[in-house]
Amino acid sequence: MDIAGVVILYHPDQDVIHNIITYLHDISRLYVLDNSEKENDWLLKCFASHSEVKYVPFGENKGIAYALNYALKKAQLDGYSFLLTMDQDSSFPGENIKDYFKKIEESEKISNNIVSYALNYGPLIKEKVENQIITYYITSGSVLNVSRAMELGGFDENLFIDQVDSEFAYRARQNGLAIKTFFEIKLKHQLGNTKPYQIGPYKFSVLNHGALRKYYIFRNLIYVSRKYPFLRKAYYKYTAVYSF
Repeated sequence: MDIAGVVILYHPDQDVIHNIITYLHDISRLYVLDNSEKENDWLLKCFASHSEVKYVPFGENKGIAYALNYALKKAQLDGYSFLLTMDQDSSFPGENIKDYFKKIEESEKISNNIVSYALNYGPLIKEKVENQIITYYITSGSVLNVSRAMELGGFDENLFIDQVDSEFAYRARQNGLAIKTFFEIKLKHQLGNTKPYQIGPYKFSVLNHGALRKYYIFRNLIYVSRKYPFLRKAYYKYTAVYSF
């Protein structure tokens, strides 16, 4: 498969190098898009011998949606059919990525309406159901069919961060495109500062984000629920959880 990858950075630390190595040798090109305010020169030194790595510092935080669209356009111009999208804190354990790509290649032979492939990124995904609208879809670890994603219009840059992936999934379904999930493929991914709570017999976990992140969470929940009215009831529940 002719596949490129993108990892989106924001104030990365040294751990990002280890994470990138888990998938770098399985793709043909990697766009390293940096949303940090200052260029991270040490990254250039780390990948100086890797011509397949293209580091692009934006000099400001342009948001997740902008970076994903930038990568989609670059991948299309450079002739790649698929784009692996990764967060800086995500990595593939063992041979998962090789198995993942094999499954995608097999799927492409029999399906022509899949815009993105996804995988199992942790305990929040409990139901093993494929080809269904799920609010737990995340872009990290997903593989986009570049031409189909571009025809769909890419990602909604009004969202900046949060709900970027979910909104893309809802719009795909409305346009007859599918997102296929392989739950047997694992991804290591950190979802905020997750902490467990218990109220009486009920146990649940919440994502303890900072004030700015919570602003975008609430703002975008409202934006997406207005865009897709069938989500309003479910999103009211999410708002209650995120308010912790």
